[in-house]
Amino acid sequence: MLGIPLPDDIESQYNPRKAVPDVEQFTRHTAELSARARQRLTAARLDLRYGQGKLATLDVFPAAAAAAPVHVFLHGGYWRGRDKSDYSYVADALVPMGITTVVMNYDLCPAVELPAIVRQVREGFQWIHAHAKEWGGDPAAITASGHSAGAHLIAAALPQSGEATPPWVPRAATLISGIYELEPVLSISVNQEIRLRPEQVDALSPMRRPPHPSVPLVLVAGGGEPTSWVKQSHDFAKACTAAGGRATYVEVPGAHHYSVMNGLEDADGLLARLIAACAKPSNPT
Repeated sequence: MLGIPLPDDIESQYNPRKAVPDVEQFTRHTAELSARARQRLTAARLDLRYGQGKLATLDVFPAAAAAAPVHVFLHGGYWRGRDKSDYSYVADALVPMGITTVVMNYDLCPAVELPAIVRQVREGFQWIHAHAKEWGGDPAAITASGHSAGAHLIAAALPQSGEATPPWVPRAATLISGIYELEPVLSISVNQEIRLRPEQVDALSPMRRPPHPSVPLVLVAGGGEPTSWVKQSHDFAKACTAAGGRATYVEVPGAHHYSVMNGLEDADGLLARLIAACAKPSNPT
């Protein structure tokens, strides 16, 4: 199942839109869920600026209780698309469980290059840590999750083994259908917008530079995703464990790159329960 693709198969293995028909039905669905979530969660603080970048803004959906754990979500879109407003629905699953939810934007390729986005994500986490108390959050209880490119950005933004772990570093992360070895990106069509260069691949590939072992990870992939994409999460979990970290691999049977996110649509979803177990570890899952 985890074989290496032939060169002419790289596009189908590493471009999720090629593997899933009618992607737009999923984007429409989540946009509708997110619009309803923003209507319901009236305490939300939208479009808060955390940095100087054009898209350096985030939305905060506070939980009712004081000193609530804080969870930060980063969207996918292959570093060149989507928006935080498409993912407000994540808060609909987590806020009722007492988790303050932050959905963060970042600047997109080709307006900026990928190394700049990784730096921006670090800046966002620093800002959230500094301001969490302003919306009733606990800065010592920050966790994170991301889908696709968002999963990569979290992994790449975390300090590596041997580096110091500053206070802003999330205490755990759930990485959903991410890409952690970037060399295949050089050979697919979306790189016309991403503009990843060969000399950037090593520094930007968390597979080669696993995060600091102090940050436990849950690596999630959909069983219906292309085999090479599944292999990314499977192998990254092994690489993190080999480096002394704590990494758990979870495969969602039958889910593809977009339907895997169904598990964050409500509090009973698999992803919501995995995130809650990290954000509120004393709670049963």
